[in-house]
This record gives sequence, structure tokens and C-alpha cells, in this order.
Amino acid sequence: MNKVQTKHFQYTGTDDFDQSLDDQINEFINKEGITTENLIDVKFSGHSDQGVATYSALLLFKK
Repeated sequence: MNKVQTKHFQYTGTDDFDQSLDDQINEFINKEGITTENLIDVKFSGHSDQGVATYSALLLFKK
């Protein structure tokens, strides 16, 4: 039986070492061997507070 798992990603862009959400997600998908067969969904959100924009993503997958 497959378990549904989640992985959270975040990007603020406030320092040079932050990876974009796309890069973070693609790296994780490749590392974990996630395919279209076990990928359930990706949810995105973003907000800004005091001039700092924060973007988040939640990846849902079966493992």
C-alpha cells in the first residue's frame, strides 16, 4: 500500500543562496524518482509582508 507524503518548499529570494521553487521541486522529484504515476498535486501560495515576498509550494506524492 502506498502512503501519501508531502514535501514543503519555500523561497524568499532575500539571499543569493535561495533556490527558486522550480529548481527545488525539480531537484527533489529527480532525487526521489517521483513520476507522473505517483505525483498527486502541487499547491502554490505567496504573500508579502513588509516588502518581503515569500513563496511556498507543497508537493503531494505517493511513496
